[in-house]
Order: sequence, then structure tokens, then C-alpha cells
Amino acid sequence: MASVSVRRLAADAPEEEIDAAVEILLDAFRDDIGMDSFSGGSPRLQRDILRRTIRGCLAHGEVYLGLVDGTPRGVATVVKPGQDWAFYDRDNFTQDLSAYLDQWYNFHYIPTYEELYRAAFPGAPNMRRNAWNVKFLAVDPNHQRKGVGRALLAAVCKQVRPPAPPVVVVCRLLRRVAFGQADAGNQHVTADVKSPSLVQWFTKSGFAHRAVKNFTSKDSAGFPLWCMAREPQPTRS
Repeated sequence: MASVSVRRLAADAPEEEIDAAVEILLDAFRDDIGMDSFSGGSPRLQRDILRRTIRGCLAHGEVYLGLVDGTPRGVATVVKPGQDWAFYDRDNFTQDLSAYLDQWYNFHYIPTYEELYRAAFPGAPNMRRNAWNVKFLAVDPNHQRKGVGRALLAAVCKQVRPPAPPVVVVCRLLRRVAFGQADAGNQHVTADVKSPSLVQWFTKSGFAHRAVKNFTSKDSAGFPLWCMAREPQPTRS
């Protein structure tokens, strides 16, 4: 039986480890409708989005690798509470976008995403900023069903212990990946899920459906995002 473990990347991780994490995410998001929408179908932009997110989380949070027999096969990237960091908020990202993608982010994706969270957490406008915000949770398609995803999710959820702030797990993926966000102020964990199969996967991990929104794009068939949340877990004395 394969040995599964999780290792946190150091903030000054060498370039080869960042490259390995990018490749895992690229394989996981291959043919993914959401990633096609975020990148306009551009392989260069896909790689840029993933690298920006890994570097952003190393600077402002944490990055975990899921290992199978000591080899990286999964990735989780997390932003710490107090910041609502996103790759598309960086000026040097938006300045390179096509006119269409720039409008798509500003007038469709971002407003609709905010609507998703307002519907999921009415009266809690700062849910993401006050939470551990998991940007990606992904496993190499050739190494799924080995417990790598659950090991990564467990590493993230360990942050959700009083008096820790929330952990938000945002998951956007067709079959293979999750983007995630979670809340720790009151010990919620939330996830944005883009596939019915992932809804089931998170349900088995104690999550419940909170809201759903549909996203459209000329570069893909469009995709739904379900926001799911895991209620506060009782602590053991």
C-alpha cells in the first residue's frame, strides 16, 4: 500500500519545488472548464495563474504538498486570515489580459462570486478575509483515490482550532481539483465546489451545501459553483 503524507513548503521554497507544484496543478486542471474560463484557454495564462497563486500563498499563507511514497502528487494553497488575496487583484496580471477577459473578471466573475458568498453567509461580509482561505486543493489524476486529497484537507482543517481564525476552502474543479476557503472565527470550514461529484466528496467530509451560482464565459460552456460549509466541530478535552 502506498504511503501518503503531507509536507508544508517553506516560504523560501526552491524554484524546483514550485515548478513541481505548478505541474501537479496543470495536470489536475487539464480540460477544466473553470480554468479555461479564468485563462481564456491560454496555456501561458494558466501557468501564470497557478504560479502566482503558489507564490502568493507562500508569501501570505501556506502551501502544502501531498506526498505518495515521498513524491509530490497533490497541492493545497492557503491564504492566512486578515487578507483576501486573489491572483486577479494584482495589477500586473490584469494589464496583460485581453479586453474580453478584463471585462469578464470585472463585470461577471468577481461580482457573481461576491453574490455567492453573500447568499451563503448573509450578514458576514468579511467571511473570506477573516478566514484561512484555501485557493487550490488538487491531486494528480494518476494518484487519486489514495487518500491524498483527504490528507491535504485534514492539514488545512487543523488550522481550525480555537482560538484560531476561520479556514475557508474554495474548490473549483470538474473532476480533479478543488479551490477552497474556510472560516475559523466560529470554526466553520467552507468550500466552493464546481462538480456534483465533489459536492458528494465534501459532504462525506462533513460539509453541507450553502449556496450555488452559475458562471458563464465565451471560452467555455460555463460552470456552477456550490458554496459548502462544515459546521464547527466539537473540541475534545
